[in-house]
Amino acid sequence: MAADKNKDKLKREVKDEVTTLFEKVLDYAQVACPTPDTFKVLRSKVLRVGNDCIRNIHKNVDLHYDVSYIAPGEDIIEIGRGKK
Repeated sequence: MAADKNKDKLKREVKDEVTTLFEKVLDYAQVACPTPDTFKVLRSKVLRVGNDCIRNIHKNVDLHYDVSYIAPGEDIIEIGRGKK
């Protein structure tokens, strides 16, 4: 069960980081897009790609990795490649 909790923690952290990335990209894109319609199309594509990225990372973590979370004074995540 601890391994599942470690994987879930890693997946939450990945989701948070990727989400922050595409939110910042969208902030910049909104400034650069000449019309609201253009931004709407770009926003949709960025969100789709970002969410697909998160899902793909989660799937790979579940299928191919054993994850251990070690929290001394700082947060460190070690990822080991699982057996196929």
